Amino acid sequence: MGTKKSHINLKYKDIENEKKSLYLDYYKDGKRIREVLHLYLLPETSKKNIGVNKQTLKQAEAIRAARQEERLSSDFGVEIRKPSTMHIDEAIDSYEKTALDKGDISTANNIKYMKRAVQAYRGLDTKVVDIDESYCDGFVDFLHKDYTGQFGKIRMTTARAYIYLFSSVLNIAVTNGIIGVNPLRFVNIHERITKERPIKKFLTEGKIKVLMNTQCPVLSRPQVKQAYMLSIFTGLSCSDILSLKWRDIKTKDGRTTIEKRSRNTSVPLTAIAMRWLPQTGSHRGLVFNGLPKDTEMNNILKLWGKKAGIEDTLNFMLAQNTFAYLLLSVGTDIPTACSLLGVTAKTMKGYIKMIAVQQHLNERNQNYCI
Repeated sequence: MGTKKSHINLKYKDIENEKKSLYLDYYKDGKRIREVLHLYLLPETSKKNIGVNKQTLKQAEAIRAARQEERLSSDFGVEIRKPSTMHIDEAIDSYEKTALDKGDISTANNIKYMKRAVQAYRGLDTKVVDIDESYCDGFVDFLHKDYTGQFGKIRMTTARAYIYLFSSVLNIAVTNGIIGVNPLRFVNIHERITKERPIKKFLTEGKIKVLMNTQCPVLSRPQVKQAYMLSIFTGLSCSDILSLKWRDIKTKDGRTTIEKRSRNTSVPLTAIAMRWLPQTGSHRGLVFNGLPKDTEMNNILKLWGKKAGIEDTLNFMLAQNTFAYLLLSVGTDIPTACSLLGVTAKTMKGYIKMIAVQQHLNERNQNYCI
């Protein structure tokens, strides 16, 4: 019974306007005490009120914990640990040393770069115990909007890495009893610093024309060029090309289509695409009979691209992306493009971003020329 009465509880009572008044409930010298905190919970009818209540409860809990420590010290002679004076630079240095001791040089270097960001934010003299949710929230914003690293504005993937490393420093502080909880747990990170996806690469019309006019360097393998150009104008994958049969090419009502087995769809076979079909008198079996294996074909594509002066590494993924670029650049509507590419609307966003970036570059180049 005595143990229960030594405990301090955080409670509330209903007041006017659907508010709740917070108070501490405990026993002192055999008498029940209700200590009013003058802190109030609002009706949770909006996100703003929910956020305010969250902060209020944290403040009230901090008061309750402080009162509890005072009682333990007074009633049972428990020594209350003095707040740590460790500064954030010491905590980061300790984390870096741990990484180095483990031989993880890469992580140690990233911790060093993260430390520079912390220094640029509010300096390195901040005590770990003084780092709260507000500090962490500001640090996330700083990395997202303002921080400039050695080589300019950092990427969002880098910002996320710095935040995770900083969170690890705070987690270690929790383990060592310096702070009670990692304040980054209460900060919304993922909606503000999103993971970047690389822009899809593709060949522009100019590069396509250069490839068309450049002879394949391995004269004994002309089908490699034919297969690759067909992929550019139809979006066929490497596996589609290798398994493509003449029976997959169908003509109905004057319209020729080609089956894409990997996507379970078909695409129109335009006149320019048909130019790259092998010339043969027998339209049976495989269209590209005798293509080399992947390794040899990739080597030939590499030599061909180098001969054409194209820096991009030629592969069939690049060809498929180029087909998507050609579709969207002539104004093909999104549902039709999705159908021809055999992708979902969500996947289509990557191709649309690819087009947007290219249009921005074109406009910038035009303005520069003017």
